[in-house]
Amino acid sequence: MASVTDKTRSFFLILLIFFLIAIGFFIFDYFQVINAEDYFSFLKRQPGFVNQDLLSPTELEKLEMEKAKERLVADKEELEKLKLELESAKSSLATDKERLEELKEGIQRKEKEMAEKAKRESARAEKVKVLANKVANMPPESARDMLINWPDYDIIEVFEQMDKDAEEEGRPTITTYLLTLFPAERRSVISNKWLDASARNVPGYGKSLDDEDNEPKSE
Repeated sequence: MASVTDKTRSFFLILLIFFLIAIGFFIFDYFQVINAEDYFSFLKRQPGFVNQDLLSPTELEKLEMEKAKERLVADKEELEKLKLELESAKSSLATDKERLEELKEGIQRKEKEMAEKAKRESARAEKVKVLANKVANMPPESARDMLINWPDYDIIEVFEQMDKDAEEEGRPTITTYLLTLFPAERRSVISNKWLDASARNVPGYGKSLDDEDNEPKSE
């Protein structure tokens, strides 16, 4: 029994010795008297593993984000510029459209005026032709008595139509003879106006023949 006790005591004594050696070894390592890693490789410290925070952007990602923001700002400025240009173009188109409408209205108004003028001239020409035929078939003195109360330019236009009709029908005209039946002073005035090529540009030229109510009549 005593031998077992001695063996046990020896075993624990040996354990105590190893324990004290280990404690002393680690104490010396702690105070850097020795380097335990040189004796036991399993004690070498491994570099710490840093878990990358996937939610936190890296410097490169931050740089890319900044560049993306700059591009967005540039794109926004470009869009604003395009918006202003479109608004300016829209305003210009509206002005051009208004101008075209005015031009269109002016052209339509001019066409209407020309159509009305052509209609008046056609009606006047027809009336002059009727009056020229009437005068040509009247006795000269009766024709003179009717014509003498007409404006000079109306007489001239009727005489011109009479000359034209006579030429087309191949017969002599009587306008020269009718003119001789007028008083000398009136005859001279009518002759001078008839020879004046610009007489038709005089305001009021032939005005009485354009108004049916004011058609020249003999007294």
